[in-house]
Amino acid sequence: MNAYEMLEQVRYNIGETTEAHWKDKMLLRQLNMDHREVARKILDAPGDWLLKKSDSLTPSSSQLSLPSDCVKPAAIEEVSSGRVIPVRGTVRERRVGRMAGTSLSAGTVEAYLIGNKIEVNMDSYGEACYVWYQKRVIDLHAGLCGSSTDATHVQFELTHWPSGEDDYYNGVTVQVRDQSDHILNVDAVITDYTGQTASATITSAIATPASGDYYGTVSQLPVEVLPVVLLRSTVKALARPSSTFEKEIFSFYLSELKRAEEELDEFLATRISGSTYSRIVEVDHG
Repeated sequence: MNAYEMLEQVRYNIGETTEAHWKDKMLLRQLNMDHREVARKILDAPGDWLLKKSDSLTPSSSQLSLPSDCVKPAAIEEVSSGRVIPVRGTVRERRVGRMAGTSLSAGTVEAYLIGNKIEVNMDSYGEACYVWYQKRVIDLHAGLCGSSTDATHVQFELTHWPSGEDDYYNGVTVQVRDQSDHILNVDAVITDYTGQTASATITSAIATPASGDYYGTVSQLPVEVLPVVLLRSTVKALARPSSTFEKEIFSFYLSELKRAEEELDEFLATRISGSTYSRIVEVDHG
């Protein structure tokens, strides 16, 4: 389900087949707020749904800069040896018995967060490393393709306020359907995005899209959690001040949201089917 389909589903749920109280831009904004809230729940859940490994990074003065899409770092892994360096929460957890020198063989090595960097607790540490981290989820976007759309570009609808940041949607899948027969013309990953023109570059199209076609980006969250996003947005849209407020419909969707939230918590409790296990953790006896 792409963002345009999600937008249409919320419209159906609230009984607005066309823009009335809610403009598409505002519903899309609400969808993104709820999308972020569910993403935070996934980040806090076991299973590492959004875990990612960075490119090789070289420390400067024992410090590694966090990737721009990093929400929570998990660990550092040396490129050459594969040795994993645990990341402590803050500099306040820096051990008293700090290791000196540049050799990992000297003893236990750890790292800690300081600002937007990770510092390895060794003097002059300079080994190239990968950073394993929980990534930030990109916002959804949807609308009608702009006039610059062609076989290798999808221009996002400017009136729906797409991101103005270059490369923001890079790596996200976008889908485009023909405005007349709704045939899928594009189902491709965005390889480049220009913020000033809201133009997304794709490598190939099933059929050439055109201005006025329907487009929507695809969420980076597991598809199983998207019903909760839709129900959250539906309930908040129905809660608007209005003389046409229907209490029974609102109560129905509120009940559906509560059930879906409970099922989501159960779904996220573990990512391993039918398994119970003990996690091995480090214990600091200091």
